[in-house]
Amino acid sequence: MDKHQKSILLFTEWADPRFHQGVARYARRANWHLNLDAVYGRRLPADWKGDGCIHMVESREALAFIEKLNVPCPVVCGDAKCEGSEAADYFAHLGFRHFVCYTTDRSEPITRLRFGGYEERLKQMGLSATLLAWGKTGSEKGIAWGARKQWLSEELKKQPKPVAVFCIDDRLALSAVEACMDAGIEIPGEVAVLGVGNMELACECSAVPISSIRIDFDTLGYEAAAQLDRILDGEPVTQPYVVPAGGIEERRSTYTLAVDDERGRKALRFMLDHFHEPIGVNDIAKAGRLTRWQLTTITRRDLDTTPTRLLEDTRVKKSCELLRTTNYPIKRVAYETGLGTALRLQRIFRKRFECSPSAWRKAQEEAAGGQPRR
Repeated sequence: MDKHQKSILLFTEWADPRFHQGVARYARRANWHLNLDAVYGRRLPADWKGDGCIHMVESREALAFIEKLNVPCPVVCGDAKCEGSEAADYFAHLGFRHFVCYTTDRSEPITRLRFGGYEERLKQMGLSATLLAWGKTGSEKGIAWGARKQWLSEELKKQPKPVAVFCIDDRLALSAVEACMDAGIEIPGEVAVLGVGNMELACECSAVPISSIRIDFDTLGYEAAAQLDRILDGEPVTQPYVVPAGGIEERRSTYTLAVDDERGRKALRFMLDHFHEPIGVNDIAKAGRLTRWQLTTITRRDLDTTPTRLLEDTRVKKSCELLRTTNYPIKRVAYETGLGTALRLQRIFRKRFECSPSAWRKAQEEAAGGQPRR
């Protein structure tokens, strides 16, 4: 190795390729040599000697190891408190009034920050959250999967329904889905599950696909490397680089509207599953064996809106998603979302956003830096 080439240790406790790709983009540019023993070698290179360390770890053991290296380490992180606050806003918007946060270790900094943001935001809305924290720590925490799952199943059974469950990360969200399945709890009708990180392996490969708060790990990795390079060049860096939360990737695990009445939940489940079809409020009420008046009473009481508005909101939300992520013509967007005609979609957008669907799409593309759509 070139004696002038910088040797950098990369240490992550979970192998998220997006973070690694961000680090790699900068490392190639800077002509670094990366040591990956702590990522893929399943060992901590205690005798390693090098120039700096880039890490994304949270456990006390890992942080203690990094401190002993005595090399420069950049401070980069997601905005964990903001992520908790975003989870609270999202669940409240869906109509939930009962809230839980699930973790395996209440003492970890990431738990304190994410739960803190969640709890604080709910308090601002006159609501409260329960922290479900598995009590085992250390070596017991790693081997007690069966007992932990049984404990979580029992705890979720006790919660008033419907309940929103914010999990500290996507791995725990997977555990929550399994616990609900073991307990015969319906997702998302009785329990809605939200994770953090938007890890495709976890979120898309769950029995119930999991909604998750997006984090731009690629940028996180790149900026960590850039900050370390500045430190190694003698530049004082006093502030951590914080990557803001990137919104919520909604999947089946939270695709619901929370109302107390079981028939109302069934009716709204029908609406969410069939909004793209030419259905109306009478069809929605019939699906729940309700009269139109009964359905309106439920949605006004629990969601402070009408079934007519909910149906339109659902269709507009999906229209926005298609405009943002596809090249579909306006006519097709209207058809795919149950609005029927391009003219109707035009009228709704002008009323809600004071612009046409095409103008809205263009503004979104410019905000995203001209990212290509499928």
